[in-house]
Amino acid sequence: MAPRITKSPLQFLPMGRYLKPQMVLVAVTSGTAVLAALFVEPPGTNLILWFLLFLPAAIAGYLYRERGIVVATVLGLAYIGVTVLRAYPEPGALLPFVAMIALASLASTVGYSAREQIHHREAMERAPGGAFLIRQEDGTIADANHDFAELLDYTTEDLQDLPISRIWPFADDRERFFAQAKPDAGNVVLETQFVDRDGKIRWFVLWGRCFDDAVISCRVSDITRYKEAEAALNAEHRRLFSILDTLPAYVTLQAEDHTFRFANKAFRETFGDPGDRACYEVQRGSRRPCNPCQSALVFTLRSPQRWEWDHMNGKTYEVHAYPFTDTDGSPLMLQLGIDITQRVQAEEALKGFAGNLQAKNRELEVLRSQLYVVNQELDEMVRERTADVEKLLAQKDEFISQLGHDLKTPLTPLVALLPRIIEREQDPGLRRLLEIAGHNVTYMKDLVQKTLQLARMNSLYIELDLEPLDLQTELNNILRNYAVTLKTKTIALNNNVPPQITVRADRVLLGEIFNNLIANAIKYMQDGTGTITIDAAREQEVVVVSVRDTGIGMTREQLDKAFAEFYKADPSRHDLDSPGLGLTICRRIVERHGGRIWAESAGEGMGSTIIFTLEAIDAP
Repeated sequence: MAPRITKSPLQFLPMGRYLKPQMVLVAVTSGTAVLAALFVEPPGTNLILWFLLFLPAAIAGYLYRERGIVVATVLGLAYIGVTVLRAYPEPGALLPFVAMIALASLASTVGYSAREQIHHREAMERAPGGAFLIRQEDGTIADANHDFAELLDYTTEDLQDLPISRIWPFADDRERFFAQAKPDAGNVVLETQFVDRDGKIRWFVLWGRCFDDAVISCRVSDITRYKEAEAALNAEHRRLFSILDTLPAYVTLQAEDHTFRFANKAFRETFGDPGDRACYEVQRGSRRPCNPCQSALVFTLRSPQRWEWDHMNGKTYEVHAYPFTDTDGSPLMLQLGIDITQRVQAEEALKGFAGNLQAKNRELEVLRSQLYVVNQELDEMVRERTADVEKLLAQKDEFISQLGHDLKTPLTPLVALLPRIIEREQDPGLRRLLEIAGHNVTYMKDLVQKTLQLARMNSLYIELDLEPLDLQTELNNILRNYAVTLKTKTIALNNNVPPQITVRADRVLLGEIFNNLIANAIKYMQDGTGTITIDAAREQEVVVVSVRDTGIGMTREQLDKAFAEFYKADPSRHDLDSPGLGLTICRRIVERHGGRIWAESAGEGMGSTIIFTLEAIDAP
């Protein structure tokens, strides 16, 4: 009988494929208690025996709940049986039996509560997305798992006892949720917004269920990305429809049954709101489909089509239609209609213009042939006239050359003899007359030379001997000729031309330019004293040369006429010092070199500056 009693506690424990440690513990402590009951004296009142019996009862009750109570009962019955067998009919033997059952029940209740808390915590942590508990009484968070805290950048300790309004500030959603979350009301599902630690909005799907009047169990799923994508998609959707509504052409989506799924603003303003009406009713005012129906080809062939049609209002539309698939997979047709009324009218007008143009072209062909004949005749006349002009120019040059030679021949001995005659003449009156005659002869000689030089520069056939010239060296050579003249007149002449400035010019004509400009500056110096300054600077592909004096200056009118032939800046001066051709000759020479020349002056008494340009080349 003893072996049957010692095995009985293990028969009520859940036996799996392998023996678990808690099972072994209960079995060992139970077996020890029963064996002690067989040998301890007296078995009914021994406290050590009671402890050995209570220990497996408490362990079994804690670990196995109801089955633990059964184990405690079996142990108590085993104890009573052992006591009876040993002939101890003591009434106190029933007390350990009752105490063991009570102790097992208490341990079962405590174990159930502890396991429920552990199971609840594990369930909270395993909940997908995030989970938390709300106390209905004060709206604070009773508990929250790690995933929920991480979604809002909190820790679980931060969320403990935190008012739900801190992370869920949207009162309307919160009140609606609490109003629906009642016992036996089932699950409440709500899309709402929470606020994380940094104040950033997070979108959640919130599932809630109230199991009693104290706590609401909640689970959330983060849909922030979905909401952001949805907002971006809605913005693109609005932008697309805004673009479609601003198009001057009409855009529609049309189904196979000829009804419209979409029509933009241009279509609605032109044909009215289509509603559920078919296209032939809206656009043509007909009750029957068009025959043939162009849009049917789009659905049949599933390929783009193009056609034109005339509306009752007199406008012509060009339609481009494309096959389109709706979101549910149904076939649609995308239509783009463009008002081409003006283009058609323009084409008709162009056809008329084209006919007129062809007639005009034929007339032009006749006129062109006539004009060709006239051009041929004009070309012949121009060649003849050109030959005549060239002949006249040659005769002019020959005449001027001959005239200059004829004039220079008698003037040369006069220029040479008159100074000697004046030296030998003792009569002051006659000497004065001879000096006047000498001045006039010199003036006539200068006039002839200048006129011949100007005529030569005006000739079409003159050839320049262009060569690289160092401007500073050439100017120094020219200024040596003025050393005596400048000393007698107390005039300072400054050569500020820097070295290594090279121009491409004719040496003789370059000297002629400087001689004329220096002579002109000396002539118009006040009281025979002053300063003449010559500067030069390279500017890209040209050299800019300036000759500045401190003479009598020029007015605006004089500046405009400075380079005119036979013009003198001072009209009151008729002392026959110059024929007035110096600046004119300078202009001809500079222009023959491809440059420009101009005059500047701040006004009378402020001096004058003559500026000209020559082609610059790199120094050899």
